[in-house]
Amino acid sequence: MRLAGRVAAVTGAARGLGETIARRFAAEGAKLVIADIDAAGASAVATSIMADGGAAIAHEMDVTVAGDARATVEAAVAAFGSLDVLVNNAAVFGATSHVLEIDETDWDRTMQVNLKGPFLCSQAAIRRMREQDDGGSIVFVSSLSGVLANENQADYNASKHGVVGLARCIAQDCRDWGIRANVVAPTGMAGTEMMARNDPANVAPYAAQTAFARLATTDEVASAALFLASEEASFITGAVLMVDGGVHAMQPSARQLSEGAARFIARNAERFGRT
Repeated sequence: MRLAGRVAAVTGAARGLGETIARRFAAEGAKLVIADIDAAGASAVATSIMADGGAAIAHEMDVTVAGDARATVEAAVAAFGSLDVLVNNAAVFGATSHVLEIDETDWDRTMQVNLKGPFLCSQAAIRRMREQDDGGSIVFVSSLSGVLANENQADYNASKHGVVGLARCIAQDCRDWGIRANVVAPTGMAGTEMMARNDPANVAPYAAQTAFARLATTDEVASAALFLASEEASFITGAVLMVDGGVHAMQPSARQLSEGAARFIARNAERFGRT
């Protein structure tokens, strides 16, 4: 019960990683605000958490709207009396185009959701957390793409690099209020809608770059977020916790890449339409 008595808001919590984080936090004793632009999805997750004995409310919000960010904090305080943890998880993938082919509208949309959204939500949360004796913890979900470059992902990568910088600046600006800000940076995750839209044949080479020839699970990433949110990380701020199977730390050999891709394909035979 590492978050017993704590109140946490998770953006983009109606599905995928956000839902997994919310459920994990609830299992550790947190009271949850399930914040998502998908009101029906948020309500379903909150209802499920309550059915399992947890405490949760659903809150419809658009992270790109400052008023919605403030309203999310107000909803947490009205329902549970405080806001101790914010997880900035909501994101979009971007245009997946060459830098010369990214439309200005697509660029702006990616930055609005992936960078402006966490800024607005953090700003609203900080205004509340600074009034609390024990401050608070803000966890940002960036990506391996927030520390490395990828082909045809200039908008997404730039936004996720920006998240790292934003978190570190918040850690510096808010230190005197006892507010910590840290980053979880995962590689691709199995079972998410974002990954499901990718052709599995294109995923195998990325999985092969990890030390384990597979993608992360949302549970593994949620565990990292839980650690950073909890008092176990009380002396950690401005940190980037890589949950990427070692991709950023090693250069795979040709053998590792070929064998890793084969192992990934074998493990995912059903997705490849094989027997």
